[in-house]
Amino acid sequence: MRRFTLLSILWLMAFRPLVVLAAESDAREFAAANGALQRGAFTEAIDMLELLADRGFVHPDASFNRGAAYVGRARSSAAAPGDLGRAAAALAEVLVLRPDDEEADKALARVRAEISRRHVREGAAPVMARASLGRAVSSLLSENVWAATALAGSLLLALGLALRRFLAFTSATLAGAIAIGMGSVLLVTGAALTASARRLRLTTAPAIIVADEARLLDESGKPLPQRSGSADSVTIPEGASVYVLERRPALFKVEWGAGGGWLTPGQVRILASR
Repeated sequence: MRRFTLLSILWLMAFRPLVVLAAESDAREFAAANGALQRGAFTEAIDMLELLADRGFVHPDASFNRGAAYVGRARSSAAAPGDLGRAAAALAEVLVLRPDDEEADKALARVRAEISRRHVREGAAPVMARASLGRAVSSLLSENVWAATALAGSLLLALGLALRRFLAFTSATLAGAIAIGMGSVLLVTGAALTASARRLRLTTAPAIIVADEARLLDESGKPLPQRSGSADSVTIPEGASVYVLERRPALFKVEWGAGGGWLTPGQVRILASR
């Protein structure tokens, strides 16, 4: 059943054609990787696509094909631990680079569903975790939309002050008071959430767990203790989304849902961005 499910995922992930690349060597590497995918030489395709990524080449089609290659290898006899997590990371990277890519979104959902089914059988933690309140609120709208909200509030506040200052009519005074109240709320809310969204964008990096499971550590590298009587909150499953808050040579500080801790770099794949 697991092999059949993964095969279905792969069939639904059509390989992306050659894209316009910056360098001729990148174009040759991409074409060779695409040929390897079509032949079913998944490890060969992975090696070439990972080499492209290591050289700093970033394109959603390359990330999509890398995800397809990992899914293909996961259902083959050459499957390696973490293949589905790396597939999820590649597909999530597509959505960072091209948020409206419906095919990548559906493929990512299928890969995570397969990971979740395996975790349910093993009694592991779920792949998805509820984000912290601050991140959830800041992520409701984009940074630019929150900034536009603050600007609209500023203009409405200025209009309300002008109405109260220069017009003596009762209706104008009432309208000015309403505009001042609404403008103040929009200005404060929009400015605060713009600052929060900007801070998250500049200080955190989205990432995916690519190990079978990742045990959270403390700052010294020792495993965090499990609280008695609670659900597993110290082991992050393969394919889960996290945010990297701090990077050290031997440890990454991550946020997972409302909690977090430290992980080794090999357990985490930071998503590329433009």
